[in-house]
Amino acid sequence: MNPKDYKRLFIYVDESGQDTKGRQFITSVLILEDEDNLEDYRETVLKDLEQIETTSKKQNIKWSKSYYKYSQKYIEDIANLKYLTKSIYIHTVVNSTEYIEATADAIAQAIHKRVKKEKYKATIYVDGFNKKWMERLHKKLKGLQIRTKKIRGVKKEQNNAFIRLVDAVCGLVRQGEKGNNWAKDMLVCLEKKKIITKIKGECKLSAPLL
Repeated sequence: MNPKDYKRLFIYVDESGQDTKGRQFITSVLILEDEDNLEDYRETVLKDLEQIETTSKKQNIKWSKSYYKYSQKYIEDIANLKYLTKSIYIHTVVNSTEYIEATADAIAQAIHKRVKKEKYKATIYVDGFNKKWMERLHKKLKGLQIRTKKIRGVKKEQNNAFIRLVDAVCGLVRQGEKGNNWAKDMLVCLEKKKIITKIKGECKLSAPLL
């Protein structure tokens, strides 16, 4: 297939909730795509995200390690990035420890909502999964007929502003679920601006892996 015949997707994924032992599991998915100048576009977005991390004083650290007021400023600045419209997807499951299945479902849902029936190839980066989990996730995505160019885990030293963005979104959702009014208001704001889209488990997963 000629590269010009399909969209190239770069997808960044983070999850939160393993510590709740299945009570709540959140997956945040960032999709970047551009038919002609994807590399230039990704570089522009990356620089903007890094600049926001600097000006908000959140810096290049995970949400849980950042001071609350810096995290607030970071999210408020993210809400002004109009080109992130329809780029971030949130998937939440409750009362389940099927983390790999939930993550695969979240990725599949996000891709289907973003590209509809258009042809694509996806490069997927997933934070927080070990090698064994990544292998199982790859099989699950294949069972869901997700067209991947490559899928890989993100090591601590490979963490970048894209992964930190989806990590921050997971943190925002968890704060909102705990009743934090600012977090709930920001989630509403981000949804109204269509930067964040909530997705439900509609894809049928393949048979359980043995």
